[in-house]
Amino acid sequence: MKQNDNIYSKIFALAFLAVTVIAFILYFVPEKQPLDWMSYDDALIVAAKKNKPVLLNFYSIWSEECKQLDRNVFSKDSLKNKLKSKYILARIILDNKQNSSIAKQQFNIKGIPSLVELTPKGKEIRRLSGANEQILYFWIQDTTYKIINSWQDFYTANNESEKSNKILLLLLNASYNPFNFRTEMLQDEKVKLLIAQDFVPTYLVSSNSEDRKVIKSLFGSIDDAPFGVLMIFYYRGKEIDRYFLSQELAYRQDDLSNKLVEVIKKKEK
Repeated sequence: MKQNDNIYSKIFALAFLAVTVIAFILYFVPEKQPLDWMSYDDALIVAAKKNKPVLLNFYSIWSEECKQLDRNVFSKDSLKNKLKSKYILARIILDNKQNSSIAKQQFNIKGIPSLVELTPKGKEIRRLSGANEQILYFWIQDTTYKIINSWQDFYTANNESEKSNKILLLLLNASYNPFNFRTEMLQDEKVKLLIAQDFVPTYLVSSNSEDRKVIKSLFGSIDDAPFGVLMIFYYRGKEIDRYFLSQELAYRQDDLSNKLVEVIKKKEK
């Protein structure tokens, strides 16, 4: 009887082990992806050629939240087609040291899933921790990336401002907060007109490796740069004003245009 009990115990243990191993394997087998994601480097090349923005998805096979995003959001046909139409889709899988280093050192990703929207030139516009259909539909409608992508690099813009006797407008994004700034502000017609007439705009973001070099040259280090999202105004090589862009600006539509008018008056004094 004892011998039979031992046999049954061994059979049960082996069966339990087999079920556990199968469950473990099934859990970590990559699920079929509803979207085709490129590598980060390849996406930047294609985005530059096609002049399309990049949607960068930070992902891990260990994350159930990432899998749920695939199942419940990216799998929606209407949303899926719109995402493919607007973006070059890229994914960084955080299950190796190199990718984890990019996520931490370059993008300061603290949680997943995280989505980052990049201009066709590879500059970050905004980011989101997790997502739902409503928010992604909103992102698809927004075209601020076209405005920022049309701006010159810092050194070219600086030279142009001196030649044209215009104000250098530096939009500095040294924040890793979700929805870095309210992109609608730059879509305002009065703001666009003022910038076109009196300013030479440029954009620096701390998650871009080339921009980090410029930021360091301006402020000594990334840590010494003002944290957040702000506009810094230079005229003839000197800073004449700065203005932090907050979430609350979405509810004060004329605030930014009024500020630009104030800066123009300072230049004329």
